[in-house]
Amino acid sequence: MAKPYFDDHVFSLTDAEAELAEFKTLLDTNTDLAERDQVLSNFKTWPNLCAMMGQYNIRLGIGDLIRREFRILPHFRTDLTVRRAGTDNICLIEFEGASDRHIFEDSERGIDTWARAFERGFSQVVDWTWALDHYRKTGDYVDAFGGERPNIVGVLVVGRSTSLSTTVRKDRWEWRRNKVKADSFTLTLVTFDELYSDFEMWLGLRKMDRAAS
Repeated sequence: MAKPYFDDHVFSLTDAEAELAEFKTLLDTNTDLAERDQVLSNFKTWPNLCAMMGQYNIRLGIGDLIRREFRILPHFRTDLTVRRAGTDNICLIEFEGASDRHIFEDSERGIDTWARAFERGFSQVVDWTWALDHYRKTGDYVDAFGGERPNIVGVLVVGRSTSLSTTVRKDRWEWRRNKVKADSFTLTLVTFDELYSDFEMWLGLRKMDRAAS
């Protein structure tokens, strides 16, 4: 059912480690990553890291179906969608740029404002929930997502952790990450540095499992 919508992927731990090393180099050598020219172009060459992002949905784990620029009928597109074959467990992922200015902007009114890049990405993820709810009974929807009410987690990857430079900024980020939902749709916020740390942790656990088997 998912064949027309997704590309099959067989996870490789060795390749994932090489991709993660490239991701680390990218973060270490750039303080400002443009969404399309640097973020999306690199993730197109890192299919194993893409598949690993399915682990933000705990019922999905490492995906075996992935699709870049997946269309949410008919209005919106994700940057990346990850699914587990034969299930309705899915991650929808939006990437924004990675710099100190992509989460907060300085303000003269006493408290920093959410950056336009963050608000754009966050609004995009929220709009997905409208589209998903509006079209859930269509045949194309059921074919793509495995059912009328799939288990979906939305992920927004934006900015660098250095942007969370004050207690107030960090607290606002954590509050929004932990408290805000759209309908029953779980929204996960991660910086690019947090994404790298999660990849590193997931790969470490995977290697431990392999060593124990």
